[in-house]
Amino acid sequence: MEVKKETNIKIYHQEVNQSIEKFIHWLRKNGYYSYDQYDFWGTAYGIKAKEIYYKNKVAGIPLVSPVFVSEIFFPSVRKVFVSKKRFPIADAHFIMAFLNLYEVTSNQEYLEEAKKIAVELLKSSVSGFSGNSWGYPFDWMTTRGLWTSGIPLITTTGYCFEAFLQLYNITYDKKYLDTAYSIFLFTLNDLTDTQIDKDTAACSYSPIDNSQIVNANAYRASVLIEGFIRFNNEEAYKKATLNINFILKSQNADGSWKYAVNDERDNFVDNFHTCFVLKNLIKINKFKKDERISEAIKKGYDFYKSNLIDSTGRPLPFAKLSRLNIVKRELYDYAEGISLGLLLKEQDAEAGDIVNKMVKDLVEKYQNKNGSYITRVNNFNIKNKIPYLRWPQAQLFFALTNYLKS
Repeated sequence: MEVKKETNIKIYHQEVNQSIEKFIHWLRKNGYYSYDQYDFWGTAYGIKAKEIYYKNKVAGIPLVSPVFVSEIFFPSVRKVFVSKKRFPIADAHFIMAFLNLYEVTSNQEYLEEAKKIAVELLKSSVSGFSGNSWGYPFDWMTTRGLWTSGIPLITTTGYCFEAFLQLYNITYDKKYLDTAYSIFLFTLNDLTDTQIDKDTAACSYSPIDNSQIVNANAYRASVLIEGFIRFNNEEAYKKATLNINFILKSQNADGSWKYAVNDERDNFVDNFHTCFVLKNLIKINKFKKDERISEAIKKGYDFYKSNLIDSTGRPLPFAKLSRLNIVKRELYDYAEGISLGLLLKEQDAEAGDIVNKMVKDLVEKYQNKNGSYITRVNNFNIKNKIPYLRWPQAQLFFALTNYLKS
C-alpha cells in the first residue's frame, strides 16, 4: 500500500511539473504585462459609478450593472478601453516562484529570471516615503474614497519585502538585503496607527488612510517581526505586537475575520483574505510561539474548512457577503488555499488532502490550452479565461512551486 501511495505521489508531481512548464512557456510568450480584473472599475466611468454606489446603492445599481454585465459576458471588451500594465504584486510572486524552482532544480536560468524581474520591480517603487514601497498601477475607488496609483499599499509591499529577502537568502548579495531594509523602514514609519487601547493598535492600509483592515495588519506585523529579527529594531517589535493584538481581538467567536472592523460596508468574510491573515499569523508565530496566536490559527483554519470549503473540497468565495457576488469559483482562492494548506500540513491532519484536491483541480480543470490558468467561473458557469497576472496567474504559479518545493 505504501509503495502504491509513493508511486501516485511521483506521478502527480510529474503532472504539476508539466503544468508549471506549460505556464512558463505561456509566460515567456505573453511577458509581464497583462489586463486586470479591475480594468473596468479603473476607468473614469467605473470610478464614478462605484463612488455613487458606495454612497447610495439604489442610485448606484443602474450605474454599476453595465460593469458587472461586461465582466460576466464580455470580459474581452476591456481591450477597447484599457492597455496592459505591469503589476508589482505579480512581479514579487514571480520572483519567489522562480526562486522556488531554482531551489528545487538548481537550474541557473530560474535564478537569473528572478534577478531580472527584481530589477524591474525596483524601478516601479513609489518615491517620497521612508523606503521602497509599491501600490497598484491604477486608480482604485474604495469605500474610503479614491486611492490613486501613486499610493503605496502594505498588501502589495509585503510581498515585495518577501521577494527581496528570498533573493538575499539565496544569493547573499547585500543589495537585496539593503532593499529589504528600505521596505522595512516604509512599513515601520509610513503607515498610520490607530490606538484601540494600551495594548492594541490598528495600522492603515496605506499612508493616507486610517482604516482598520485585518489583512493589512497581518502583512504589516509579519514584515515588522521579520524586520525585528533581521535588523534588531525594538520599535518594530512593539508596533508588531500592537497590530497582532488587533488581529487576535478582531477574530469572531466562530474563528472568522471580517475584512474591516470599522466599516459595515466592508464587513464581508471571504476566502483569500482569510488565507492572507492566517498565512501571516503562521509566519509570525514561527518566531513568537505565542499560544494565543496558535489558538487563533486553529480557530481560523477550522472556520475556513467548515465555511470556505464545500463538501467536495473546493473553495467557496464567501462565507458572508456585504454586496452582490457573481463568482462561483475564484481561482485566487485556489492559489491561497494551496499555499496556506502547505504551511499547515504538519499541524492539521486535513490540510494535506485539501491541498492535493485543489492542486488536482487546478492542473486538470483550470489550465487553458495555452498554458495560462482560468481566472474564475461565474454563477452562470461561464469561465473567464483572460489571464490577469495580478489576479491570479502569479499567485497560482507561486502556489504550484510551493507545492513542488514542499
